[in-house]
Amino acid sequence: MASSSGSPSSASSSEHLSRPIAEFLRPGPPPLKTEQTVGEALDSIRASGLEERIFYFYAVDHEGRLSGVVPARRLLTEPLNRHIGEVMMKRVLSLPDRVSLMEACECFILHKFLAIPVVDSEKRLRGIIDVSIFTDEVMELGSGGNNDQIFQTIGIHIQELQHASPLKAFGIRFPWLTVTLMGGGLCALMAEGFAATLKERIVLSVFMALVLGLSEAVSSQALALTNQSLPEGKVRWRWLRVKLTREIKTAFLLGLLSGIIAGGAVALFWHDQRASWAIGLSVVFAVLSAATLGVAIPALLRIVRWDPKISAGPITLATADLITVTIYLLSAKLILG
Repeated sequence: MASSSGSPSSASSSEHLSRPIAEFLRPGPPPLKTEQTVGEALDSIRASGLEERIFYFYAVDHEGRLSGVVPARRLLTEPLNRHIGEVMMKRVLSLPDRVSLMEACECFILHKFLAIPVVDSEKRLRGIIDVSIFTDEVMELGSGGNNDQIFQTIGIHIQELQHASPLKAFGIRFPWLTVTLMGGGLCALMAEGFAATLKERIVLSVFMALVLGLSEAVSSQALALTNQSLPEGKVRWRWLRVKLTREIKTAFLLGLLSGIIAGGAVALFWHDQRASWAIGLSVVFAVLSAATLGVAIPALLRIVRWDPKISAGPITLATADLITVTIYLLSAKLILG
């Protein structure tokens, strides 16, 4: 006869995952007050003590409602006289205490946070759950070889979550799509202003898409690398300077080789030396600007406490397109006349 600790059935797994998250809460670090200074917050933390695991400090207002999150590194590096309300990140993901363990697991998989605060119906902080919930609770269900079913169940729910509400997905994604629409509209207006130059040199129209594609590819690469290495806390000038210097050096080599290839193709097949210089140089400067934007924009968004993983992509690509078209058309105008 199998013991009670043996492999759970599909029904018992689903039943366990449907339990309310309120059953799995732990107190977490003592909440900080928004009106406290950093020095006062550190004193209160020392007085109350800390548990072994700590990832983030959460800030509450005078009524105990969740107001923001302060990463541990930021709390230790900010001036002691600054208020918590000034240094905290106001955009903080939280879970209602009525959600299930399944929904909490989905949230960890989708957002990849180490800990998530849990609030009641009035947004008062009740406690936290951290990523160890997988090993402490969910993985316990798979101890008898049922891991595949557990993760398949969670994966299916995530797919349902991602596709359950088209209207909600539209509301999240369309505002950022408007950035791309506005950038494309401005690019079209600029091209209209240089219509005479483009009409006179058809090769310029042919290679515009190529230059835009190179710019977008480089900005996307720089953006992905920056998001991976972006500091969790405050973005320091030294980090930004090192990151920009490295990316610009790499982009210069990428742009130089790409410019030589594009300009050489124009000279070889279109026999237009001046157009080859215009296109080749514009590729170099467009790639350099795109790489710079791929580093600077996510860093700037982190400084103003926006989530760069959501907003940096559309903003970076739209800005890169606009600057690339400007460089391309001005280069053509100045070199070709």
